[in-house]
Amino acid sequence: MKQLEKFNIDEAASKLMTSEEIELFVTQNSKGFIFQKVIERARHYSDLATYYLEASLICEQIADLGKTKSFKVDWNSGHHPIAQFVIVPEDLESLSELLFEFTRALSGEDEDDAFSWMESLEEYKDEIKKRQLKFPELADDYFANLINGAYGEYESQTDEPEEFRSNIAKDNPEHLFGFWKCMYSDVIQQDFYVSSESWIIPPQSDLKKILKKHSSIARLNLERGNIFSLNGGYYLINENYVLSISFPALAKALHCISHVFNEERSLNDQHNWLYHLNGTYEISISDFAGFVLFSFNGYNIILWNQHKLSFNDINLLNRSAAAIFQITSALIGLKDTIACDWTQLNDETFEELCYDIIYYDPRFDHKTIRKMGKSRSRDGGRDLEVYTQARLGYKPEKYIFQCKLLKPDTSLTPSKVQGISDIVEQYEANGYGIFTSGVIDPTLFDRIDAIAKRKNINTELASKYELERTLALLPKLKERYFN
Repeated sequence: MKQLEKFNIDEAASKLMTSEEIELFVTQNSKGFIFQKVIERARHYSDLATYYLEASLICEQIADLGKTKSFKVDWNSGHHPIAQFVIVPEDLESLSELLFEFTRALSGEDEDDAFSWMESLEEYKDEIKKRQLKFPELADDYFANLINGAYGEYESQTDEPEEFRSNIAKDNPEHLFGFWKCMYSDVIQQDFYVSSESWIIPPQSDLKKILKKHSSIARLNLERGNIFSLNGGYYLINENYVLSISFPALAKALHCISHVFNEERSLNDQHNWLYHLNGTYEISISDFAGFVLFSFNGYNIILWNQHKLSFNDINLLNRSAAAIFQITSALIGLKDTIACDWTQLNDETFEELCYDIIYYDPRFDHKTIRKMGKSRSRDGGRDLEVYTQARLGYKPEKYIFQCKLLKPDTSLTPSKVQGISDIVEQYEANGYGIFTSGVIDPTLFDRIDAIAKRKNINTELASKYELERTLALLPKLKERYFN
């Protein structure tokens, strides 16, 4: 199959192609060619908005003069993205004339042509929302840059910023909240509003149809969830996921509904947002946590790409929640001792407990833990081995831990821990640690400190006092090992 020729309107403008040359190209490629329009990069949102508006106008008018297919924005063709599509001309003469007209306007050679071009852009800007577009993604990119940056630049340049915002509120009130009516609405005949972070689907529109036609989500599988706040963050939780959500994005969508769509319930009147959201709204999480859905009074709000918490994130969250639970339990009279009955454990279960404590310690990579056989086996002085989490600029460090279950009211002395220096050297460890159910004798502290200083290693020493306080923050783990 013959490869289609390309007509890049910007290259034609820079070469000052004549009308005859353009007419010859169109005639020779009357069975179809690839039309291209470069979208210039820019430092300012206002310039980017103009470039997308320009690309939209040119591509739409060219497309009116033929049959089109295979539209895309190619980001890999060079420094600038290129909007392109295949066109099979239906009116060779009109298409040739229009290509020459655009070429003259873009070349900037004639002041009258350049002025006329700017007028055409202004007219197109005023009517773009009323048109049914063949390439709505270009118009959506125009609005994204206009709302998320260009407005701010225009406002900073005006002497009447309040009047500027008042005019936006009068003509496009949703823009003040970061939303615009998606230009695909007319294509799929379903109105919905989009921002850089979320969508609003009003009651008269079909959520499933919009997701299927605009996002290729054929099946909508949702799981119920609840929202909560802790340590200044907002989270959505259910049996399978914990997600960190952007509450500002949700709040903007809710305020947009309240102010723009004349929803009677004013969200500003809600003194307890979380209670209101959990009690009044249906909150759902999609398959694989692709998006979060808030539904109320027929409105649907979709938050895209919310952060799914990792194991370590959930672990830290759990510790914070446990600390709060301890305090609130004490305040309502559910006081409990943090002491553990270590006689309930044997050497093997004590090692397993120490393994779990390291597993839930966010400083260590739980995927690297190794338990060196059963207790009292020939483990070379190593009970547990683990690496720290990788950090930018730092290599993971290897730690060796020894686990010592003692009889009640006894101390861990140097005589019960032999060969620390040899173990560290033999296994090339960067850190050494001890877990014990007793108290660490001062002479052992002194010996380990001296070895750490001499060999330049880190140490992690946990007596029963540290272990009991750690387990108090991990109540489920404590329940697993102690009745």
